[in-house]
Amino acid sequence: MTTRTTTRFLKMVLHAAALAFGGFWLVATSAQAGPAKTCFTGLDNPTTIQVVLGTPAASDGGTGGVPSCNGLDGLLPGSTVTLSLTQGPRPTVTFGCWNYQTTAIQGTTGVTVSGSPAGSLDLTDASGAFASPTEEACTGSWSLSLSTPLVPDNVVSPLAAGPSQPWLLHREIDTDQGQFCDGTFPDAGEARCRDDFPVVSIAQVSP
Repeated sequence: MTTRTTTRFLKMVLHAAALAFGGFWLVATSAQAGPAKTCFTGLDNPTTIQVVLGTPAASDGGTGGVPSCNGLDGLLPGSTVTLSLTQGPRPTVTFGCWNYQTTAIQGTTGVTVSGSPAGSLDLTDASGAFASPTEEACTGSWSLSLSTPLVPDNVVSPLAAGPSQPWLLHREIDTDQGQFCDGTFPDAGEARCRDDFPVVSIAQVSP
């Protein structure tokens, strides 16, 4: 193949790649926003639910090489976390469910919830701050999500959570001074821990 032919061939390949990328970009950016899907049923609004946590499948309790939080915020296998939820007006989204916002949480230690977005594939997402009650310098950001892989293809009741309807509670803590967090992190400075708890059951305890 001559140099001129090779150059022409490369130009054709690059042009085809550019067209393919352009087509993908148009599809990705042309999605029209609309009402969030109904993905969840069976819960009152507002409501309070109790979530019983199982044991994470990962051998170290963490996920993806990130260490387990080892109950730093009170969440451990077998523990119960209570979430107060409310479902606001149906949001307008390009992709997502009409989910619930967490307004309060019980069963954790040192956690203050400050935000919970609308329009997510999760039943609820919550974020806030963590401050260890035993180590003053162990502070950071905290987040939680409660979800099932059956969404968005199915409309599900969280109250049916169990072996036939798997749910997962994901929790993550990020801190700037990991050395002060009760030995949770092996190194000093910025650190992150997380756990993916399989959910044993979800019960509605009050409307």
